[in-house]
Amino acid sequence: MKARIASITFTTALATALIATPLLALAQTAPHIDVAGHAERLVQPDRFSINVKVEAVDRKPAKARTRVEEQMGKVMASFRANHALPETLDASTFSIGPHTGYVNDNPVNDGTVVTRTATATFTRLDDLRHFIDSLDTAGEELQVVDTKMTRSDTAAIDSELREEAMRDSQRNAARIAKAYGVKLGALFTVSDHPLSRGGYDANALESVTVSANKLAPSIDLDVGSLKMESRIYATFLLDSTKP
Repeated sequence: MKARIASITFTTALATALIATPLLALAQTAPHIDVAGHAERLVQPDRFSINVKVEAVDRKPAKARTRVEEQMGKVMASFRANHALPETLDASTFSIGPHTGYVNDNPVNDGTVVTRTATATFTRLDDLRHFIDSLDTAGEELQVVDTKMTRSDTAAIDSELREEAMRDSQRNAARIAKAYGVKLGALFTVSDHPLSRGGYDANALESVTVSANKLAPSIDLDVGSLKMESRIYATFLLDSTKP
């Protein structure tokens, strides 16, 4: 049965490749237009996340673990006191290993290091600020690793931007065709990857949905806004009949 399934899978893949080959050849030889569509939006973040690390070093592992446990208890309590979303609270398990220090530039094992990390998300920036103010980060055992601002409705905004980018690519194609006195034909390919000349990039033969998260939105800290954007690349065939 396994051999039969493998045979069917191979046959299907081969058939798909054979069908795709003439289509790729068509895009490389037929008159066409490659265009890009773009859409962007500045939105106000409504989710504010933080990642903290608690780390202690001691020659006695039990002491290091106790200090980490005490600090982590305070961190989790402060998360709750400052209204972090309960479903976002997360603390890692203990990570325990040897710690290397240096004496006269020579590495030496000077004890055991115990580490835990914790993350949480707040719905208000003030709550995140109050949480940070509550931390005792004067020592080296408690550190803020990073913070991040996002939107709770990223998926919906992403979908809207994708639609806007598609419409923008259509407008660009129509404008170029009109400028050159040619008639726009059918859509041949569309992707969120740049297309190589004459059709698909051979290294990007995949169906990918544009994602604002994947595009790593930039954060404008001065105005507290989040820039989200989407890009679409499309190939339109040209109609040989007169416009």
